Amino acid sequence: MCALLLYTNGIVEDYRPQSLVFTEKELIDLFNEYKTIRTKRLITVLNTWCIWGQNDTFDILDLNRIVSDILQEPIYSHALFIHDSEIDTKWKAADNILYRNYVEFLADIKKLIDIVAADIINEYKAFEYENEDIAKSLPVLTTLGPTKDKRVLFSFNPADQNAEFFENEEFALFSKKVYEYIHTHEQDEEPFTIYADKKAIIIIDTPNVPLFMNKILEKFKKVEQYEICKELTNIMSNWNKMLKMPKNHLNKKPSANI
Repeated sequence: MCALLLYTNGIVEDYRPQSLVFTEKELIDLFNEYKTIRTKRLITVLNTWCIWGQNDTFDILDLNRIVSDILQEPIYSHALFIHDSEIDTKWKAADNILYRNYVEFLADIKKLIDIVAADIINEYKAFEYENEDIAKSLPVLTTLGPTKDKRVLFSFNPADQNAEFFENEEFALFSKKVYEYIHTHEQDEEPFTIYADKKAIIIIDTPNVPLFMNKILEKFKKVEQYEICKELTNIMSNWNKMLKMPKNHLNKKPSANI
């Protein structure tokens, strides 16, 4: 048996107790970066607890949208959905009667997560439809899947972007974010990573790197930020040198952890 762990970026994974039920330490260790641990009994899925962490301050980017919609309150951490059968009976925290067994719990909670996630996606699609001009100005990313450290890996392809994207202020902001990242993170192995944070990583396939770098170079040239242009040129020069090196000489890129 296992509980379901739902990260802030929507990635779901199994979280198993070492024995038949979770120990207090196993649950505390899961949220050791938070000041307090909160719990709530689910009404929509019987015999289920949700556990999450909470600090006095939070980053709005850490909002766990799916869990927040399920619990109807803002949650800024990963969350664990756990069945009564996985809780130590000594805690007296579970119902005496299991209205839904573990198999039913697992099916119910996965279905609930899928429904809520679909609603969020549909909400985003509705926004795109109602705000077509805004949507065209946003980058188009391809989801590649989760990384080893539970971030979402995206691919950016310049050829997939709307023409409007490269002509508006959003691309200027996007270019600034990319520069801030590659300025402090050496590109010493493939793939070329243009952005990474606690939730996501964005990469570009090697054949698409020159086109994209030329695009952001042009953007910085237009606003006469020549020092940045010089640094971007050096980054590309070092990248091209790296590509010519024997592959066994390259180092792992710990920041991306792909």
